[in-house]
Amino acid sequence: MINISNKSKDIIEKTVREHGMTGDYEVGVYEATEEEMKKLWDGQPHDVLSFPLEKDKTYPDVVCEKDMDRFDLLVEHGCLHLLGIHHE
Repeated sequence: MINISNKSKDIIEKTVREHGMTGDYEVGVYEATEEEMKKLWDGQPHDVLSFPLEKDKTYPDVVCEKDMDRFDLLVEHGCLHLLGIHHE
């Protein structure tokens, strides 16, 4: 996991609260290289991957490509996927 900025933490908090999440929660975020992203999913490049809660999970909830210019946007996008909001 990485130490995320207060801005990213605020984005996560705002996103989960705006979508009805109450109580305590934890979101693990990992910054990955393009090669790591390909290995985690389908061999294709992705900007962000999100993994729903699973028992005994050994990987984080949100994996973002190393792109500090868009990191906060990618974290928010990943959180939306965790909340069940998807795009086509």
